[in-house]
Amino acid sequence: MKPSLLSRLSAQPDALDHLLSGLTDEQLHQRPQPTTWSIAENLAHLGRYQEVFLERMQRITTQDEPRFERYAADTDPGFLPWTALPFDALLERFRGERAALNAFLSILHEEHLTRTGLHPAYGPMTLEGWTEFFLLHEAHHFFTILKLGGALRTSGQPMGLYTL
Repeated sequence: MKPSLLSRLSAQPDALDHLLSGLTDEQLHQRPQPTTWSIAENLAHLGRYQEVFLERMQRITTQDEPRFERYAADTDPGFLPWTALPFDALLERFRGERAALNAFLSILHEEHLTRTGLHPAYGPMTLEGWTEFFLLHEAHHFFTILKLGGALRTSGQPMGLYTL
């Protein structure tokens, strides 16, 4: 795998140190609106998706062009246990799952990297393409966490998620 991809995969979670700084447990669990995820729920989603993503990458290395459905946390029974974790445990588990994902992707051989899996919206993607997609998806949620945390720090209330 490209060293730049592995580096980003390894380093991107470091942003959480800044994104979560100074927030209380109550703020981490506060929803901006009843139907919108809290910071903790966003992180639970990312943690659970790391598990799903690792399973998908393992399938790509062992099966010919496996087809994957779009991931939806709301219908995934594995998501709820993540949301039930105390925040410190959630963060620790998130970091542990990232370490497992990094370890798996860092030892892949060149022949694995050209194998593809089929995404229903984006079509066939190589392992490296899937990893780019994973990082972009995670960055989107980190940006959401940034906005939620910033609003909580400045006014005590989350603001609209799409205000820049």
